[in-house]
Amino acid sequence: MGVASRNRWKRRVSIAGKRPYHNPMIADDGFDGLAAAEALDRVGAMVDLAGDRNDAGLTARALALSERLASRPGLTAEARILLHYFRANAFDNEMHHAGDAQSWSWELAHYDQVLLELRSAVREEGFADLDQFRQCQILTNLGNKLSAIGRPCEALTQWDRAIALNARFAMALGNRGHGLIAYARSLYDRGHAGVLMGSAYAALTAASDADAIFDSHESLALAKRFEAMAAQLASTLPLDAIAQDLNREYSLGRSRAERSYRRWALDNRLFLSPLNDLGPYSIAAHDVLHLPSMTLGLVDAGPGPPVAFGFYNQLKQEYVSARWLCYEGLSEHRAHFSDRETHLFDTLSIPAYSLAVEKTKIAFRLGYSLFDKIAFFINDYFRVGLPERAVSFRGIWYERKGDPKPLSTVFKDRENWPLRGLYWLSKDIYEPAFQQVSEPDAEGLADLRNSLEHKYCQVHEDLGLGYSRFAPPNGNDLGFRIGRDLLEAKTLHILKLARAALIYLSLAVHREEAVRRAARPEGLVVSTPLWKWKERRRL
Repeated sequence: MGVASRNRWKRRVSIAGKRPYHNPMIADDGFDGLAAAEALDRVGAMVDLAGDRNDAGLTARALALSERLASRPGLTAEARILLHYFRANAFDNEMHHAGDAQSWSWELAHYDQVLLELRSAVREEGFADLDQFRQCQILTNLGNKLSAIGRPCEALTQWDRAIALNARFAMALGNRGHGLIAYARSLYDRGHAGVLMGSAYAALTAASDADAIFDSHESLALAKRFEAMAAQLASTLPLDAIAQDLNREYSLGRSRAERSYRRWALDNRLFLSPLNDLGPYSIAAHDVLHLPSMTLGLVDAGPGPPVAFGFYNQLKQEYVSARWLCYEGLSEHRAHFSDRETHLFDTLSIPAYSLAVEKTKIAFRLGYSLFDKIAFFINDYFRVGLPERAVSFRGIWYERKGDPKPLSTVFKDRENWPLRGLYWLSKDIYEPAFQQVSEPDAEGLADLRNSLEHKYCQVHEDLGLGYSRFAPPNGNDLGFRIGRDLLEAKTLHILKLARAALIYLSLAVHREEAVRRAARPEGLVVSTPLWKWKERRRL
């Protein structure tokens, strides 16, 4: 859903007279003898020119050279980051060569490779030391790619990271505005949609201001478009009232402990409210998202409310419980009395044994378990028809037979943006039968989950030194070793992914209900209200 230029490596090679192939900057000759910086420049120039000319052969050559460069020992962090970035642009070229760049197809060749390369660039240890302008370009591109496939929650995080680095970076601002409009249109709550539209107006206005910074002449041409989009929003929205609502301070609770918890959840964008994707605004400190109104035929309807509402209730409760356990695990700094007089041996590796660590582990396991449960919801609601034992979050999207298994006809080219987002989110989860992923750490997360559920996970205190990276091994492969800091970071990552999945599930149902309503013949529809479950009934 992005409107941005592709933010390429803009060290262009002259193409006057249509004879760029004679330029040594795009030749293969002597590549392996070039210094790393020169070789990197050549790859970047080739990728850029191949995109401009829609030259599939030049893109293929650039990718081949990039692999040779990646195999060189001793590349600097900056070189590794830029190489990932150039490779992402090269795979993006491949999509344009195939005519898939603007397709509604769910299975887009090379899209997972684009995401994998951009994410790998962002996660290199030296990314924060990279030139800020280049950081903004990479983060903006990653946000654009996530938004286009139906993942606005994660896209907004990337755009906001770029804007935090440079508040006038036009392409992050403009794409944030454009992405918020798409996100708002997918919501069933029109009040929330209006707030997102108001934030889109602010971003688009900033992107078209005279002091906005564009990264190329190609991008600068979009300033007028951003301005026109902002004007359109201004003509239909009560912008002042929206801004007042968003910035008003609402209570975060009666006790200091509750206020601290809710502030932490806001800061980490963990509330089940689309408004939390705008930032840590107190208006978003509630888990208000649920399923939209649903219509069932007489055959499907039972004596009670649709089972989907009870199912989503349970998904939400498990998620918010995991979130609380994670908070307690991260914030408890004193030994709990339940740990007193527990007889344990010192294994000489600074082990982390405490109730707080176990809470963090449980939060990870609870969060991870939600993905397969969401698959069961999809199997029932979208009438996929897989037998119960065949349902998993990675496998729900595919036919049962084939090598490789083809996308199920239930989902093929289905115009449901958030449902497609769930499909692409599933590619962040590793399963042995589905090893192609778009998340660099997917297999590591799966290994951690497997060890927590079935084997032995050794958690070490890092002592601020990253001790777990060089802690002595236990003598065999039985234990999965991880530092406490890394365990906490991975738990937060899984919770954010589970939150996004729950939001996309709700929005996907909303879209499907609209499609079914449009296709349903006219007839009598009886409305049955559902009442909110009162908190005083919870024990």
